[in-house]
Amino acid sequence: MSPAQPMNLVVFLARAGVGSRRSCDELIREGVVTVNDEVVTFPRHKVSHDDVVAVRGERVTVRELRYVLVNKPRGVASTRSDPHADKVIVDLVPGGRALFPVGRLDVDTTGLIILTNDGVLANRLMHPRYGVPKTYVARVRGKVSRRALGTLRQGVDLEDGRTAPADVRLRKQSAKTALVEITIHEGRKRQVRRMFQSVGLPVEELSRRRYGPLSDKGLEPGGYRELAGDEVEALRRAGEQVAGEVAKETEGSPVPLAAEAPEARRERLAEDERAGAPEMPAAPSAEPDAAAGESGAPDAGAGRSGEPDTAGDGSA
Repeated sequence: MSPAQPMNLVVFLARAGVGSRRSCDELIREGVVTVNDEVVTFPRHKVSHDDVVAVRGERVTVRELRYVLVNKPRGVASTRSDPHADKVIVDLVPGGRALFPVGRLDVDTTGLIILTNDGVLANRLMHPRYGVPKTYVARVRGKVSRRALGTLRQGVDLEDGRTAPADVRLRKQSAKTALVEITIHEGRKRQVRRMFQSVGLPVEELSRRRYGPLSDKGLEPGGYRELAGDEVEALRRAGEQVAGEVAKETEGSPVPLAAEAPEARRERLAEDERAGAPEMPAAPSAEPDAAAGESGAPDAGAGRSGEPDTAGDGSA
């Protein structure tokens, strides 16, 4: 932002990654936003590059946030690095090495992935149970029965628990295969493939056609485009809905991170014992990126620095 281009305070906060304009408007009216140490409750208050803006005492600054929608082709790994893949998704976008994938898709799965450096938004979108809706089209082998569709709609029992109800419809049935559209909100590893497999319909091809408010219309495989302002705003609102669902959960004891070093874990457990906290079971070892499939965890990083924290996301 240049000195000649002051902007409304609500716009400043949104561009700083604080939240959607609606939520930033609410923060301002709540009286938790200050400009140069003075509380401002007028969302259209003008701020310039040398103003000090803070939310609840923590300074926020406008940084160059990017949001890129990519239609991942087959054979491309949806990670920032993968020694087993010929190409990774960040290489499809100019300057993509500074961005992080919001979730993952299996190497053989095609479709939409968002690349961004907005860690706050990325973490919100990737919650494993309250993710934004993601729509896939699957070519499955076999004849799709009403019973199979009903089972998928109600939720199926997988080895990691029962899935939430899904929106499912049969688009086309041929002699040996069928096209089925399915929309899920969760984000377990290879979830869509496992759901179809559980009802006797092995997936031959899979593509993610919609991600929240975004669709692949006009975006060819391997193509990308920068998201428009209204699309980013829609994603932020979707992320805030996810955050609202997460806030309803009862917070339990912390679970050890899979990547936590043994020495660090022992030290932390010793502190827990001294404090009277029960020991938590060790989390399973983290899988390498090449085997991560559609687990959705981006490279770990601190949300405040613009890099997403490790999290889950809608998977196929």
